[in-house]
Amino acid sequence: MVFLSELTERSFSRRMDMAIEAQTIRKRLQMELNDVKNITFPKPSLEEWKEAAEVSLKGKSIEKLKTNTYEGITLYPLYTETADSTANVAELPGFFPYTRGTFPTGYYEKPWLVVQPVSGVTAEEANEKMKVSFKRGQNVVAYPASLLAEGARAEKLFKDIPLREIPVFIDLKGKQKGLFPQFKAVAESQNAQLTGVVAEDPIAEWLIGGQLPEDTDHYFADWLKTIQDYQKVGQDLKTVLINTAVYHNGGANAVQEIAYGLSAAVQYLLEGQKQGLSISSVSERIVFSFAVDSNYFMSIAKLRAARRLWAGLAEAFDTAPDHFKMAIHAVTSELTETLYDQHVNILRTTNQAFAAAIGGIQYLQIHPFTHATGESDDFSERIARNTHLILKEETNITTVVDPAGGSWYVEQLTDELAEKAWAKFLEIDEAGGILELIKQGTLQKDIAEVYLGRVQNAAFRKDSIIGTNVYPNPADKIKTPTLDKHVSYMKVEKPVGITPIALERVSIQFEQIRLRSESYKEINGTAPTFGLINLKNLKSYKPRADFVKSLAAAGGIETVGSKGCQTIQEAVDFVASTNFPIYCVCGSDGDYAELAPITIKEIKKQFPEINIYLAGKQQEELEITLSEAGMKDSIHVKTNVIAILLELLHELGVN
Repeated sequence: MVFLSELTERSFSRRMDMAIEAQTIRKRLQMELNDVKNITFPKPSLEEWKEAAEVSLKGKSIEKLKTNTYEGITLYPLYTETADSTANVAELPGFFPYTRGTFPTGYYEKPWLVVQPVSGVTAEEANEKMKVSFKRGQNVVAYPASLLAEGARAEKLFKDIPLREIPVFIDLKGKQKGLFPQFKAVAESQNAQLTGVVAEDPIAEWLIGGQLPEDTDHYFADWLKTIQDYQKVGQDLKTVLINTAVYHNGGANAVQEIAYGLSAAVQYLLEGQKQGLSISSVSERIVFSFAVDSNYFMSIAKLRAARRLWAGLAEAFDTAPDHFKMAIHAVTSELTETLYDQHVNILRTTNQAFAAAIGGIQYLQIHPFTHATGESDDFSERIARNTHLILKEETNITTVVDPAGGSWYVEQLTDELAEKAWAKFLEIDEAGGILELIKQGTLQKDIAEVYLGRVQNAAFRKDSIIGTNVYPNPADKIKTPTLDKHVSYMKVEKPVGITPIALERVSIQFEQIRLRSESYKEINGTAPTFGLINLKNLKSYKPRADFVKSLAAAGGIETVGSKGCQTIQEAVDFVASTNFPIYCVCGSDGDYAELAPITIKEIKKQFPEINIYLAGKQQEELEITLSEAGMKDSIHVKTNVIAILLELLHELGVN
């Protein structure tokens, strides 16, 4: 026993020595590794980074890498920790001001709800489709307001759907009061309390319809009674919608969308106070609906900033912040949808949905990729629904709380957006509130100005719309939209006319031009076409020829190019054999200086009726020489594509 005891003691002592030795080796290795890191990867200063970046820019200033957004925010090429960043403030998920989300565990315990509206020719068909969608990932009862009508239609729509277990999300678009008896009957028939959202936003509906009530006080008093009635069928039911997507789809930037949304919400809170309702009883009935577009990081920051500002309003109303936890419904942007190259819409909506999920939302609606046509089918609806499932199951978003937290870029963008949106909100308040701005038309004008900026940037291709203004597919054919999606069912007594908000996609001008070309092709058998006079060899003319070809295709115009014209006579022969009303000369700068003026002059001499353009902007002296030779204009990267396409179509005889 003594021997065993000594052996055990020696063994233990040896193990301890080995452990100490191993620990010493680990420490030494760690120190050596740190030394290697410090030697191999020294921490560069911001100035050193700037110097290295400017070397890559070949001497150009780092200022060239800054970009300005529609929100008036300057984006920098690099973001680092700053002393005043809120990332240094103890903001935690689930705690005031809720920038990082309203739940401490994010989506881990409560993932976002899949809101994909289901429709049908009849209520019975829609009901069957809804029940099938539950088996494929849908977990919310969502119908378009157009499917709900007075009568007993709701009973058919909700037949055999367990409303005790499944929440509802329906924007009633002005039908809220008239449909209450149906929702009450459905709830009573199932002995269930409705959960989710059965709401509408009167202000948004007035903007869509272009009229508001003469006596808004009377309207709100009646509406708020309806809101209280709905609490009888669902105590936790959200019945007040703040539909900021309407502002977004009118062209609004993120600052405007947040500010107008907050102003509308405050208007409803104040109207509730007039009727003797507590601020908390109204605020807890509110759900915000934000559009998310393809500006990925701005969309994330928008959702985070909106939550922060909404929570901050609790203090203004002397109410506990818990009553101002923003419930968010995110919906993919209609503004960015396109008719052409529709499958690109899948990429757009996936990017937008991903941004919404990162930003922290409770409800997510993804438009089918055919949504811009006003129609959808089983396949497009399936793709939209499955996008939710892929994001939930294959990205691990639901396992990380606030994935954007700690990103210096997102944190600073959130701060700047919140600051600008709050300043805009205060401006609205000082001007008399959102209704006063709507009556004056100021709100509509401000949004229209931003929309015009978006259209202009698309026209000059500063903003790329894949498949529309860049990389168009000439073989792509589309159907003309058959349904107006922007319909309000709001019945206004003694209406006062206001400027309606214009809801139109940014791509619409390109699509209208291209549809004109398609109509011309159907009537004449061939598409509108012009010629490309390619100078010298392929390497010289191809870049600019491809540029012009792509630009023309954006308007449904085809081009026929010559082989490399080595002489003036070859160019003249090409024109004589093709006989188009328009030609564009393509080549290198050197080829232009050598051949372009004399070639254009000779062609105009023999064919004075045709119009000749030149691809690429040239030095002023050469431009003057080319114009004197007969060049009508040059087509280059700073050309307004919409304007030149309209000009080309006119010259090609397309009405």
